[in-house]
Amino acid sequence: MVFKLFYSNSPLINSTINSTNHEEPISSLLTFPNELLLLLFESLDIPSILSLSNVCNRFLLIAQICLAKRFKDSNFELSLFFDQEYRQKCCVNFIFERFDSETGRFIFIPKNHKFMRFINSRMVGSPKLRKIQFTGFDNNAKVDNKNLLQKKPCAFPIELNNSTIKKNSFVYRIGRGSTHLKSRYTFTYSVSDSPPPLMRRTRGGERWIKPLQFECSPCFFYPHEPIAHQIIWDIIHFKKNQIKKHPIKLRNLSEISLSSINTENTNTE
Repeated sequence: MVFKLFYSNSPLINSTINSTNHEEPISSLLTFPNELLLLLFESLDIPSILSLSNVCNRFLLIAQICLAKRFKDSNFELSLFFDQEYRQKCCVNFIFERFDSETGRFIFIPKNHKFMRFINSRMVGSPKLRKIQFTGFDNNAKVDNKNLLQKKPCAFPIELNNSTIKKNSFVYRIGRGSTHLKSRYTFTYSVSDSPPPLMRRTRGGERWIKPLQFECSPCFFYPHEPIAHQIIWDIIHFKKNQIKKHPIKLRNLSEISLSSINTENTNTE
């Protein structure tokens, strides 16, 4: 059963919140058995389950099972938007396939077999994954349809012909399950220079891209927190600026030291 995934003897199960005014402890959600918590989570909509998964590790484990079941039963889809230098725009819808309990990642596959045509040339930049959005939620669910990539497009190479490529990238998230504020996702696709059936070659350097799979962890879907994300971006930009300024400072120091040596030599002469 799915309940075996949880730690039945976890100290969180027996935890209680002591009241300052009463000697008797007050029960909390952490004292509920896993079966009851699972029933409670299943009655919620997807955004609420995502919010609860950010509370603690135990809630995260239960939320993963509920999300996998909800993704499978509902019309939930991920819409991935691609383009190449803001041209050759294309959208591919992915549906939920399964949840990998070993890696803790959700796996999505394309809803329809679709090929995307891009150009492989030194004069043209690599195609990019520009946007990922929720689609297919229940009518009663309040969903934030903002770009899950946070305006950070993912460029994927298409030079290797007749090959399958796994492109790993990440987004910044705050919450349970994220590692050093990074949430990694994987986009798997195949590359070929031969057009699919019933399609003709139109120009040289064509590459036909077939999306195969998209993987991500639960924290990839965490609700957006504009203030927290702004703080993260400020820290990232600060670190990048410090790295860029560091070699300049070293160069200035070397120039100062050389100039001082030259002045000493002229003075001695």
